[in-house]
Amino acid sequence: MNNLIKRAITGILFVAVIVGAIFGGYLFFAGLFLVILVMTLWEFYSVANHGATNLATPTAACIVGIALYVAPQAFHISFHWFIVALGVYTLGSVMIIGSELFYKNTNPLHSWSLFILGQAYIVVPFTLLNALRVWFDPYILLAFFVLIWSYDSGAYIVGITLGKHRLLERVSPKKSWEGAIGGWLIACGVALIFNHFVPVLSISEWLGYASIVAVVGTIGDLVESLMKRTLQIKDSGKILPGHGGMLDRFDSLLLATPVIFIYLVFLLK
Repeated sequence: MNNLIKRAITGILFVAVIVGAIFGGYLFFAGLFLVILVMTLWEFYSVANHGATNLATPTAACIVGIALYVAPQAFHISFHWFIVALGVYTLGSVMIIGSELFYKNTNPLHSWSLFILGQAYIVVPFTLLNALRVWFDPYILLAFFVLIWSYDSGAYIVGITLGKHRLLERVSPKKSWEGAIGGWLIACGVALIFNHFVPVLSISEWLGYASIVAVVGTIGDLVESLMKRTLQIKDSGKILPGHGGMLDRFDSLLLATPVIFIYLVFLLK
């Protein structure tokens, strides 16, 4: 099957599953992204350690990450369970970091760095994404995904049509300033549509939403590109036909989610 057709089919199914999860109840959403979190975290540890990661460490890291991920649900149930979730996460993290004392590892800093980076880069954003679904209107979360998709699509179309000035050629030779600006304008147009149908934010706040997604999402995309270039790999994985791995699919979201979370808490809470 043609790679473009595979990419289109995968993209349509991906969008349908995400939208279905957003409106299927927060437990459905939490369950789906729990699976995605574990797959993405495992993928990160595998590629970051050139596929030679000891199975014990990523397994423990995933279990610890799950404890933090369920914290928004725990808080939604009771403060007591919220503290339990944070306690499990903290104790598990200390045990993983302290376990290096008993290994004959010539470079424990490498293991510590990978563990902490994986938690900060992947677990925290997915945990905050989960919190967005629990604490805010589902349409606010839908807007987040739609703005990312519209920016990415707009940047790609404008970039291949009008792109002449490279955005950061050393990291990503195909990205252009024209594409980035075009994608931002399209995302702003989509934000104005959301403002009409979901007026929980003002016009300026919706435009700020779109601008954060465009700017921070681009940085997230470039960061993942730099990581792959450093590791000399084309894709982070092969689980999504035509799209690569989970990191390839969620690179924009990973850095944008914490910023959007703070933005929405400031505006709505």
